[in-house]
Amino acid sequence: MINKNKIIPILAPLIICGAFIVCAAVGMLICPEAFHKFFFTSQLGPEIYQRSQSYYWDVKLYAYKALNPNCDAFYPLWPFIIRTLFHPQTIEQAAHDFLSVATALFFLSTCLLFWVFKTGLGSLYLSFLLILAYTVNPMAIFRVIGYTESLFATLSTIFIWICLPQAKLNEKLKLVFIFAITFLMALTRPVLIQILFSSIAAIGTILTFELLKLQTLSRRHVFAVLNQNILFVKKTITIWVSSLLGYSLYGSFCLRTRGNFFAPFQDQKFWGKKLGIHLELLFLPKSLLFDLLGLYLPLILLTVSLTFVYFKLIQREPYIYSPKSIGWNLLFFYPPLLIILYLVNYLKYQRLKVNKLTILDYTNNLSSNYIFWFCIYFATIHSIIVFFTQDRLFSLARFIFALPFFFLAVGYLYLCIPGKTKYNLLLWFIGISAISLIQQWMNYGQNKWLG
Repeated sequence: MINKNKIIPILAPLIICGAFIVCAAVGMLICPEAFHKFFFTSQLGPEIYQRSQSYYWDVKLYAYKALNPNCDAFYPLWPFIIRTLFHPQTIEQAAHDFLSVATALFFLSTCLLFWVFKTGLGSLYLSFLLILAYTVNPMAIFRVIGYTESLFATLSTIFIWICLPQAKLNEKLKLVFIFAITFLMALTRPVLIQILFSSIAAIGTILTFELLKLQTLSRRHVFAVLNQNILFVKKTITIWVSSLLGYSLYGSFCLRTRGNFFAPFQDQKFWGKKLGIHLELLFLPKSLLFDLLGLYLPLILLTVSLTFVYFKLIQREPYIYSPKSIGWNLLFFYPPLLIILYLVNYLKYQRLKVNKLTILDYTNNLSSNYIFWFCIYFATIHSIIVFFTQDRLFSLARFIFALPFFFLAVGYLYLCIPGKTKYNLLLWFIGISAISLIQQWMNYGQNKWLG
């Protein structure tokens, strides 16, 4: 007799990968150039340069780095792996090698991540929906076309698994693995600030909620709370030390070759990055619409999470406006209007349609869930950095939706909300994302901007 409990977890990640393949196939059928570009090594001849200088986009720059190691804004681990494994001789060969390894990592990490989500969330159906949303959203294309998202997503998956409360590892061994993985993450892409911020914000949030539970504040209580959460403190210190050492390795190379330890940070100025406030970005991303989602959704997720945990802590239930129309699901794809209309309706119907929201007891677990807070803050700090350093939101969506952190945080929050109607929004996201992913493959074949 077939055991469904064993077969379904095996089939689920295969179905998810199959959904991505179907979207890619449809895009390639509509735009055959995408098929040729993805499966064959193309020479960067004059006709390609005339058609588009962006044939490989950033992969071309990583390919240069694989052939000739140098210090710039791109980090060294990804090209080092390709150079060591394949020894490419031309830009085209290197670009195709990046694509091949990225595709292999895509399928491997997707299957592994499904198991990690199922382990952490304890829900097969929720894990399936989350990994499907992660895999068929338009930014998932970056995990197969040679960008660092493929390697970083794989490392992130391992990092999440190590930090899960369910991970059956010796605590000292956990710290060793965290050190190794974070070290490699810091050498893969410019996320040093994000990692440092996320880890310190995570432990800070946990300690704050623990102190609130005591309802009194003294030096003795602070030290007691620190002692109770010493493992999280050790994790944070380990993350800081390993990520700083990881960057220092690259920074030392830059110091030797360019005389500037912080050259990778300064080179980002060539991308137009500088401090500033562009309020128009709150309404118009000046890039892909998904970039606007990347700005708002992490901040919304953080606000809702802090609210839920706080109200559960004080044993009260928040009042919310509960819209009935399915049109509200569509408003999530333009968050500024969603927020404005929600606030207007909340104030307008305070006494008529505002109800208490029942928060499940699972919320109590989130106050001290280190990886949950790390995931939320990792997505949020990307949104903040891009908003305050760019005059448009380009690339923000792939920083959020091409990596697993945001989706795991969403999963944990879903476990705090009763009922099955909560899945409707996720289903809407998956449907619209799949259509957008098909469009992305068409853009890929036409050498257009992907995000």
